[in-house]
Amino acid sequence: MQQLSNHVYGILTKFNLLNQYVIVNGDTLTVVDMMLGASDVDHLDKQLRTSGWTVADVDHMLITHAHPDHIGGLNAFQSRSNATTYAHRIDAQIIRGEADGVLADPDELGWFNRMIYNMAKNNEPAAPSRVDVNLGDGDKLDTILEGLEVIHLPGHSHGQVGYYVPQDKLLIGGDVMMRFAGSLRTPLRSVSPDWTAVKQSIRRVAQLDVEILCLAHGKPLYRANPIIRAYADRLTP
Repeated sequence: MQQLSNHVYGILTKFNLLNQYVIVNGDTLTVVDMMLGASDVDHLDKQLRTSGWTVADVDHMLITHAHPDHIGGLNAFQSRSNATTYAHRIDAQIIRGEADGVLADPDELGWFNRMIYNMAKNNEPAAPSRVDVNLGDGDKLDTILEGLEVIHLPGHSHGQVGYYVPQDKLLIGGDVMMRFAGSLRTPLRSVSPDWTAVKQSIRRVAQLDVEILCLAHGKPLYRANPIIRAYADRLTP
């Protein structure tokens, strides 16, 4: 695990293609997102053991959104941990298997994004998993870390949220943006059902005081405020 701030550690995969985050507050251990499958639970356990913990020690599991690369390992994780699981109330229905995930409208896509859309459409959904707490915008998760705030960032999914750590001026933003080759980018168009909301959510992040931006896809960004604001200003309406 790599320490990113006073309270947040990153489990950063090779090339930062798919990242996971851990919030540490004294003896309280919280993990954000549970990636693709059971092997990722094993990887999480291995990483936690480098700091003296195991998967069984995790107290809370925060989900940013209900896409398979963020919840694919949740069912396997819950078989090994009694952690309380949190997700936005919209995406919680998908996680529980009560509703289907939503992709973009294929009629709005070019050939490349339509190809990715067809691949995503044919993917098996993640196994249904437990959600203990339904979240909404502005909820404070003080039992995890004082001041930790839920920020609703829809677009890539209707119920995507970020988790803002005010003490560290750090946002764990899921797929609100991606960062590749040193640049911020929008999330994948083909699996983002509301493209207008995608841009609105990026602009909302630009209005926050974010010194450290932690995304699922791409290297964490330090001194992030001016970079995010400049990127948001370049987005077309």
